[in-house]
Amino acid sequence: MEYIYEKQKELIILERIDSLLTWDKHTTMPKNGFRTRSEAESLIETISHKLLVSNGLYDSVRRLRKANLSKEEKAMVDKLYRRILKSRKLPEEFVGKMSKETSLAYGAWVEARKKSDFEIFKPHLERIVKLKIKEASYIGIKGHPYNSLLDHFEEGMTVERLIPVFAKLKVDLLDLSAKVESSEVYKNKKIRYIKLNFDRDKQMKVCRDVSRRIGIDEDFSRIGVSEHPFTAKMGIDDVRFTINFHDNVMHAFSSTIHEVGHTLYDLNTPKNYTVLSDAPSFGIHESQSRFWENMIGKSRSFWKYYLKKFRKEFRINPKLDEFLIEVNDVHNGLIRIESDELYYCLHIILRFEIELGLIDGKIKVKDLPKIWNEKMREITGKYPKNNAEGVLQDVHWSSGYFGYFPTYAIGTIYAAQIFNSLKKKYPDIEDDITAGDYTKIREWLIKNIHSKGSLYLAEEIIRQCCGEGLNPEAYIEYLTTKYREIYKF
Repeated sequence: MEYIYEKQKELIILERIDSLLTWDKHTTMPKNGFRTRSEAESLIETISHKLLVSNGLYDSVRRLRKANLSKEEKAMVDKLYRRILKSRKLPEEFVGKMSKETSLAYGAWVEARKKSDFEIFKPHLERIVKLKIKEASYIGIKGHPYNSLLDHFEEGMTVERLIPVFAKLKVDLLDLSAKVESSEVYKNKKIRYIKLNFDRDKQMKVCRDVSRRIGIDEDFSRIGVSEHPFTAKMGIDDVRFTINFHDNVMHAFSSTIHEVGHTLYDLNTPKNYTVLSDAPSFGIHESQSRFWENMIGKSRSFWKYYLKKFRKEFRINPKLDEFLIEVNDVHNGLIRIESDELYYCLHIILRFEIELGLIDGKIKVKDLPKIWNEKMREITGKYPKNNAEGVLQDVHWSSGYFGYFPTYAIGTIYAAQIFNSLKKKYPDIEDDITAGDYTKIREWLIKNIHSKGSLYLAEEIIRQCCGEGLNPEAYIEYLTTKYREIYKF
């Protein structure tokens, strides 16, 4: 068993080194550093892959699966075994090629998005899609080939299960959006405050304040600035996140709360070097960021406390009700990360539908701008003005993250279920939020979710703390209750 622990530690440290390289790439690396950085990232990936698929580790894990182990040891060995089997299906040359291609693709995406020119990014994306199709064939999980990519991010979840969930969610969200948009409050709303161009130093001040208040100690974290906000875990006591500033003051503030949710999770998983030390899926990780960003950070109770700070820092004086409408403004926007709660999952479903087509060959990369625009019009009634606000708006495809987008919707659904369970445990929790005290919330999340690491699959953790698995009805009920109160429909 000592050998297994030693090798897991090596693997995880290599992952953390890769995270540090990624953090630097997105925050401080000079523009022309992409090519040499791709070599470094490719080497790390290759070394990790060689270690993971080595005969020594494989044979040791196979033997241990037959041994008399504790519950935690068995879960660790089984999870490591599944990971090894999957990695052994991927040739070393393929792993290095994928790493190098995605590293180069990021630079192309940045330039393409800046110039709103899809042709710059297209050849990179074509190569990545071909590689992801090949990867799916190597892994070979039954059902839709996309299952083999989805499983990497959301173990146990399948296309066959998500299609009906997303189909119903799409209908319900469009119906609820129509009700909001037909209300008199919506028709008469005025956006006066959140789009004001506030001083960025003051914005950073309130971002740091909410980060500390939720529970992030700056001795264990850092806030950076990048094109696309993200969180990266460099070590047990080193988790960093980035934000970006727009003219909309809520962009940086909401991004902070969102990334703090991720950071808090990563800082409170089991403090060891095993495959059980991280979250079991991206979906449950996303549930934490969506929970803090939306269920807490856009609630009436939250703004009863924080509006006082905004009035002081930005010298504005809105009434609570009118500011709540602004914070929870329903708008059929074209940008995912700027979406309200009603339209957000519709953006995810759009990407899910496109990714399925790319992987099963029904959609070609060259046709993406047209297909994207048509699907966006279906959910928002608008066409993007250009590719920067259309097909080029997200960084994830440049990283080869096919199978990742559905986890955003899964996590959003989980967040509503978690919020329901929290309120059952603490019926007066709104009083704590109004007082700016998130201690009970933080401790409940650490106990019921963070501290479990990957001892169980994500949906099992949700069953344990919420009494049921993935349930989109919980999200629709949460939205209906909240937006009916705000928009009076």
